[in-house]
Amino acid sequence: MLSSSLTSSTAWLWGASSQNTLTFGLELRRSGATIFNAWLANMPQVLLSFCYLNLNTLCTAMAGEEEWNGLVRRKGLRVTEPRGEQRSTYFLQLPFKWAVPLITVSTILHWLLSQTFFLIRIDYFTVDSEEADVERSESACGVSFASLTAFCGICFVLCGLIGYLARPNLIPALPQIENCSLMISAACHPAPDEVEPHMEQVQWGVLMQRPADGQLFCSLSSKPVRMPRAKMSYFRASEEGTESNTGTLANTV
Repeated sequence: MLSSSLTSSTAWLWGASSQNTLTFGLELRRSGATIFNAWLANMPQVLLSFCYLNLNTLCTAMAGEEEWNGLVRRKGLRVTEPRGEQRSTYFLQLPFKWAVPLITVSTILHWLLSQTFFLIRIDYFTVDSEEADVERSESACGVSFASLTAFCGICFVLCGLIGYLARPNLIPALPQIENCSLMISAACHPAPDEVEPHMEQVQWGVLMQRPADGQLFCSLSSKPVRMPRAKMSYFRASEEGTESNTGTLANTV
């Protein structure tokens, strides 16, 4: 319930300058009113944090798929402690072009939300006493419509921007893995004669042809590879050679 009208002179003041308050059934002078109003003012911050985690998960998935798809070109693998031609992982678990704007916008949104909902408490003191009159103390959850409008505007722009970035269809150059460890494993079986290929720059493609049965397979490799052709099946490699698609995974392009 809103204590003042949207057309009042103080309805659109910024932050704590606003005199609007929200009350939901608790009397202002009840002992638990301060705790309840503090919870009411901070609960939107928790909800915003969950929204940020979901947005971060979406951006991480998009960035991860872009990184995986980029292995069609020769480059080093990303690891925590790089050696040789390996590359280090991102400091913020995302490329800076993703992480810095996300953190900046999240900080601004949390600040705007703190200016939108805030705790109000009024204590009364008598002239001859330094202790507050608990029976007359009042508390409420304040709300600022100016801050709320700015918050909603930035949220709308952020959602539109993420939707715009996610709109283009990714042209898959590698089989789409969707964080499936089985498919990642199928792409990590280089030729037996390669020595520590993970230390070199690698590229995904058709690696070798087995003379016995002529089966081809794809893998990340430090050796020269060629791109697979459409409508052909490429089988997973093992230490003994190539395996059929019976009981194992076959990469089909």
